[in-house]
Amino acid sequence: MQYRHMGNDRVLARLVVGEEVITSLKALARTERIPAASLTGLGAVDDVTLALYHPVRKEYITTRLTEELEVATMTGNIAWVGDEPVVHVHGVVSRADCSTAAGHFVQARVSVTLEVMLSIYHDRVIRAPEPSLGLNLLSLAR
Repeated sequence: MQYRHMGNDRVLARLVVGEEVITSLKALARTERIPAASLTGLGAVDDVTLALYHPVRKEYITTRLTEELEVATMTGNIAWVGDEPVVHVHGVVSRADCSTAAGHFVQARVSVTLEVMLSIYHDRVIRAPEPSLGLNLLSLAR
């Protein structure tokens, strides 16, 4: 991954062939000590696992796609659970025939490039357990 600070509150990153998206963005958050961020991205992947969270069963239903795909849009955020960054990303991928699939990115491998713009927040944001849903949700209490 290459990245550059674009002013005080922005980072532009380019992931390269073979990089795993979530793992790479977590590493960036740790290295740069990013307290919290929102992110957008686009590019291409050739192996992605998308998911939908089933609130009654409290589990993700996953679909893995292993083909050349355009990341038509990707949006998400970075927050923390303890000492670990959590990269929460949703996106839409497009096949060669322009049909699409969308969902929560569980994992994705870059096939050409992935360009990501992070907007950094100065206050640390954490995720806290929400037992009724079985998820760690953004905790925005002051």
